[in-house]
Amino acid sequence: MRLIDSSAWVEFLRRKGDSAVKQTVARLLQADRAAFTCPIRFELLGGVKPDEEDDLEQAFALSHHFPFEQEDWREAATLERQLRAKGLTIPRNDLFVATVAVRLGIPVLCRDAHFDAMRKALGERLKVEQM
Repeated sequence: MRLIDSSAWVEFLRRKGDSAVKQTVARLLQADRAAFTCPIRFELLGGVKPDEEDDLEQAFALSHHFPFEQEDWREAATLERQLRAKGLTIPRNDLFVATVAVRLGIPVLCRDAHFDAMRKALGERLKVEQM
């Protein structure tokens, strides 16, 4: 199972997106190993073009949905404080995604350096697969 970050979904959905990302996401979808969470869906729906929305919804329909749970808010805030204490300012949407990935114990598939920074700060708690 992989929690696919917005950065990887964007490449997957682009007509001329990175072929390695497109193949990896397609393989995860076919194997029933693709997942998303509420913050990812929000971010993608906010930036999708009208003619791409159906493709996005089809991809989500083939993926596992892991909701952002009540306790995740507290965990995300704690994570933000820990990272700021180390001099790192991370976009909150990435913090939310990392929080869900840590709770589930599954890797984040992404193209976003913020996840590498969080992984360095958190160690083994956060698994990241950069594309």
